[in-house]
Amino acid sequence: MAKLRISNLSIRYGDVRAVTDVTLEIPEGKITAIVGPSGCGKSSFLQALNRLTDLIPGCEVSGSVKLDDQCLFAAPALDTISLRKRVGMVFQRPNPFPQSIRRNFEIPLREHGTPKREIPAIMERALTDVALWDEVSGRLDQNAGTLSGGQQQRLCIARALALNPEVILFDEPCSALDPIASMAVEKHIQALRGRFTIVIVTHNLAQARRLADSVAVFWLRNGSGRLIETGPADDVLSQPRDPDVVSYLNGLNG
Repeated sequence: MAKLRISNLSIRYGDVRAVTDVTLEIPEGKITAIVGPSGCGKSSFLQALNRLTDLIPGCEVSGSVKLDDQCLFAAPALDTISLRKRVGMVFQRPNPFPQSIRRNFEIPLREHGTPKREIPAIMERALTDVALWDEVSGRLDQNAGTLSGGQQQRLCIARALALNPEVILFDEPCSALDPIASMAVEKHIQALRGRFTIVIVTHNLAQARRLADSVAVFWLRNGSGRLIETGPADDVLSQPRDPDVVSYLNGLNG
């Protein structure tokens, strides 16, 4: 069953077309990896899935994105704050609020109407989900910037989990981390399979092999990012059909 249905999605920045005519279904409760060389529109595509593209001056989006049966771009008056609660995002570089660990949860939860008395339990549960509670429970009032890079990224994942989203978007979540921290983050992403629908952009093909149930390969053609192959991860990564994907997986292109 598809959680997100993308049809003929195109994204333009002024005269530059970043993404052209992408049609893709994102299965519910699974991990979908978006791979491909730099500059082929992967991050732009990801940002369109919760309308972060609205925040980019000059960005124009056409086509259709459906979350369940709700059309995300058909109604400009859509409540994007509520949408981003349903479709959370974790960015390439850890971006904790420059406040205490506790405030990193209080701010978004209060913004979405969570009663103050419920926040401590939600925070503990989310931090436990990413194996961070035991590491930080005694210093919740310290600035989140005092955490290591890997801890900060796990905090950002926990902050997204605290809002109980239906979908979590990950944009290169391990690219700024060392190998040990990366493996820790991967482990926790894997543990979310089945509870959430996950879409992860990654340049790391080994990571895609480890994490993904399905893979979508983007490529730059005629100056714009296009989806050139998609399917189950084992099929795409082991027996690709498109010649560019074959070369990419063999390290000869991209």
